[in-house]
Amino acid sequence: MPDYLRLARLAGCDQPVLNWLAAAAEIAAGLSDLRTSDWPRRRAAALELSDALARRFTAPGPADCRVSEYRVPTRSGQITVVHYRPPGRDGPRTAHLGFHGGGFVLGSVHESINDRLWRTRAMAGGVDIFDVDYRLAPEHPFPAAVEDGLDALSWLLDQASDFGIDPARIGVGGGSAGGNLAALVAVHARDQGIRLDHQVLEVPAADLHIEDDESYRDYCELNDLGGELAALRTAYLGAPGTAGGWPAPADVPDLTDLPPALVITAEFDPLRDCGTAYAARLAAAGVPVRTWCAPRQLHGSGALTATSPVAREWQRRIGTFLRSRSAAAAATSS
Repeated sequence: MPDYLRLARLAGCDQPVLNWLAAAAEIAAGLSDLRTSDWPRRRAAALELSDALARRFTAPGPADCRVSEYRVPTRSGQITVVHYRPPGRDGPRTAHLGFHGGGFVLGSVHESINDRLWRTRAMAGGVDIFDVDYRLAPEHPFPAAVEDGLDALSWLLDQASDFGIDPARIGVGGGSAGGNLAALVAVHARDQGIRLDHQVLEVPAADLHIEDDESYRDYCELNDLGGELAALRTAYLGAPGTAGGWPAPADVPDLTDLPPALVITAEFDPLRDCGTAYAARLAAAGVPVRTWCAPRQLHGSGALTATSPVAREWQRRIGTFLRSRSAAAAATSS
């Protein structure tokens, strides 16, 4: 039994999480490229692992959610944005700009897990979701991913009428590294005079220096983050002292006038405390905030919707929040 699986059992993770960890260990054993320094090969292996796990543990998304793909111009070239549109009213509709996780170095809009979750979330929330395939480190270190997020937002604002989207009803969201990016896009949008409608931050990497956090000390070995945090930070930020600006939401000094937020953390996640602290700072700055800590869960186990009642509750809360934002915006504009 791998050490992290034994530790997860001792910590009290629920059975669906333990089953997921065991399956991940079994599949990963046959993927030697998961640890290679050749990033294209490592990403291919990570995608194979992610898709295999999604087929077993993430419920398929609704087939009647319409999916389209666009090449979006940015200040550095083009990126892909995938649009998930639920059936129903032609407009004006609420939109949600989404950012996948992956430690800033992995992940793609073409992962099965993202397709399944975004389809389900678009339908449950009654919102159009635009999934951003931002550039990855270390080839494209900070602030490349943030810039891609802002450029995708600018594109969506410009194209809103063509999509039937109300430009005043656009929000952001993401998990882990994607939660970091969503929060920073919300901050930069505010500073540019753009008022976003909402932000959904799932197990967000709200701080990149968490070694002193109790949740990191207690649970880093459950998530294989103990030996990875410094390497991921270096890959994303580059050499010490070279990254300017705010690489994490915790670095932002002023959180006033940001959009209403839903912040979800997980009980056994090394990032739990930094997500909780960021939610508290948002609330102290006058931002309406809803929070929930998923019991007996790990970082990423909110995707286990085929096998875990807690994961289904995780996703239900996000869908309810998005639908409440859409309904509130529609009532205001009517």
